[in-house]
Amino acid sequence: MHKHKKSLGQNFLIDKNVINKILNKVSPLISDSFLEIGPGEGALTYPLINKIAKLLVIEKDQRLSIKLSESLNENNKITVVNHDVLKIKLEKYVDGKIRVIGNLPYNIATEIIFFLLNSKIKIQDIHVMLQKEMVDRISARPGNKQYGRISVMVQANYEVTKLFDISPNVFEPKPKVWSSYLRLVPKQAVFIDDNHRENFKKIVTQAFVSRRKMIKTSLKDSISLYDIYHIIGDERIRPEQLSCNQFIEIAKYV
Repeated sequence: MHKHKKSLGQNFLIDKNVINKILNKVSPLISDSFLEIGPGEGALTYPLINKIAKLLVIEKDQRLSIKLSESLNENNKITVVNHDVLKIKLEKYVDGKIRVIGNLPYNIATEIIFFLLNSKIKIQDIHVMLQKEMVDRISARPGNKQYGRISVMVQANYEVTKLFDISPNVFEPKPKVWSSYLRLVPKQAVFIDDNHRENFKKIVTQAFVSRRKMIKTSLKDSISLYDIYHIIGDERIRPEQLSCNQFIEIAKYV
């Protein structure tokens, strides 16, 4: 087994039952093109490649990318790229609609999700493994104590489904935390234009800087009390009680 690099957040999935469970949830089709981020030793790569049309793999660890390339060099379905996914121009490698899968390094997982959101490629859906605590935050609903900026930002742009939890025992080395499997399906036409999108980001960030303050206080420099009351019906409401659609609506008025 490859010696894991702690700096890259490497924890290799070794349990075949969990691998099969993931593939069942993803339901790959023989006509699909996939992007796999952080394949590690290929626990998902090898069973996946037999079920689909094309696979682009991005692996930052040079030794792992060489190992994958060498073992699959006769398979014309796969392209292995040794690169940092956050610094790559995906449109150079992706043509048409693609599905994304991966066991993301937990320290940069949210950065990767937003990188995919802002990329120019057409994404059909995303299936990723993240730290359970992060998935619980991403999928939290308004009024839940875990509901916050990350929940609103992701849910505004994706349909979010938490699929199942994963024990540390199915990895080598074992992480100190539980993991969860997450499905994200991009939403279409959420924002009127780029200006609306930027306003939304600013409003959400501003609101959650002081999450216990009423929005009439936290957003007082951005939107009038009249507009808040017109949109929400209650200017005393706190940010954790607002849905992502209400934040999207507020951003139109800023």
